[in-house]
Amino acid sequence: MKLNTTPPAPPRKPCLRDLAQLTSPTGLLPAAVVPLLPLKQLQRRANEIAATHPQYREELPLVLAYEAQRRRRFTSGLVVSVSQIQAA
Repeated sequence: MKLNTTPPAPPRKPCLRDLAQLTSPTGLLPAAVVPLLPLKQLQRRANEIAATHPQYREELPLVLAYEAQRRRRFTSGLVVSVSQIQAA
């Protein structure tokens, strides 16, 4: 019996190339689809991708964090300032 004594590889840093491949139109998580999915389903899909394609594990949290931030920004409401309008 042979034991695997090699230490596990250290965690990688996120890579822009992998992020671009992940969110490309033909990638596993197209950027056009991300805003359309509910966050719960997006998280489930990210877990699926991390399990089946480990090379994207470092980039998936970036996609999820950006999408959550984007949704918070747009659900907080728009603020319109009319103090600069002059009547003619």
